[in-house]
Amino acid sequence: MDHQWNLNQYITYILLTLVFLSSWTDINGMYAELPQVILTQPESWKLGANLALITNFGNISPLILVLIKCLCRKHTLNPVPINYIVILIGMLSCFLLIFLWSYTTVIANVRRSTALLTLALFLSLLDCTSSVSFADYIHRFRKEFTSAFFLGESLTFTIPSLLAIAQGNGRIRCVQAINGTNITEAIYEPPRFSVSIYFLCLFILLTISFISFVLLQWTSIARNANQIVPEESLEIMNTIDKKEKSLTTPCYILLSLGCAYISSIVFGMILSISAYALIPYGHNIFYLGTILSPWMLTFVWILGIIKPILPKCFILILIILGSFTFALIMYVSFKSPCPPWVDTTKGSALILFIWLSNYILLGYPRLIIANYIRTYSPNGMFWFGVQVQFGGLVGSIISYLFIETFSLFRERIPCEQYNC
Repeated sequence: MDHQWNLNQYITYILLTLVFLSSWTDINGMYAELPQVILTQPESWKLGANLALITNFGNISPLILVLIKCLCRKHTLNPVPINYIVILIGMLSCFLLIFLWSYTTVIANVRRSTALLTLALFLSLLDCTSSVSFADYIHRFRKEFTSAFFLGESLTFTIPSLLAIAQGNGRIRCVQAINGTNITEAIYEPPRFSVSIYFLCLFILLTISFISFVLLQWTSIARNANQIVPEESLEIMNTIDKKEKSLTTPCYILLSLGCAYISSIVFGMILSISAYALIPYGHNIFYLGTILSPWMLTFVWILGIIKPILPKCFILILIILGSFTFALIMYVSFKSPCPPWVDTTKGSALILFIWLSNYILLGYPRLIIANYIRTYSPNGMFWFGVQVQFGGLVGSIISYLFIETFSLFRERIPCEQYNC
């Protein structure tokens, strides 16, 4: 690795980060905007579980890519035209959300957020595809640019959360009911700008991402960053890398399973149960948890820059610790609306610490797994993207069954008094 980068290489890194920003910014933006959207939509907080399930049905598109990859082994799947389609249709969908997000229709005598969920499905088809095609695209660049993929991914969570903060999303205060009783009511503060303006900001972000991709493809900025080597040389380099990393086929399979498992939690389950785990400890804790958790993924990227590779035994330890924190979060969710230490400062501080720690303990080993997998084969990052999407799909189905089918969770109504 060349430690002395020139200006073009720094610009390339920034442009790659901006390109990968388009991957999940739109869907993550929907989740960040949920506290504001549910105020007018008929599904209320169940909209989060519906959104998680619908967005993960978008995994049909990576499945098609996998089938094409397997059936056309003699031909290389070019991610560039796929990326163009992904970003352009994502821009169009976000543009439509500006005007149609609140549109509802009655289906089977139940009012549904038809436009929001339909456009979420289209966006999920694109975002799920981008997880695979962008991961494959980064393999065209030298390995020191791999971290740009994870920085862009973390920003897809962080930037929507910053927009939500600027909007004053989900601010709430409890006031005494005017009928003279001791009952308190939740009053939501008006946002600084509307949901439509929020989606307009997401559309602008995707436009910036598209311009960045055009610059990478049609200018000479990224020329020195491309990994262009003959196939024979690439095979030799991969053989050397494998020896250096000591990554055998059984080990590769275990790391892949670990990646899918982590993704099932981070991208499938934890977002769906956030209201049940955090709201019982107060709306401020819910607000802090949903706003700060994206920054944990950015912190994971920093850890990946400092220490991109760890021994495999440490990966296992981190996954076990992350599983323990997730088990605690699930226990708290099952106990909602009266989990342990509810309405106490120590309970609020503890759940917030556990919630944020979970992102670090599971996010960091996932990044290390990607660095290992990249050196395993030329298609390593393609299959890494597939594993991420498969894990997210499994996690979202499990959480949907828990919430919608079996009704195992009970939400705590803000400002309502409970005898716990």
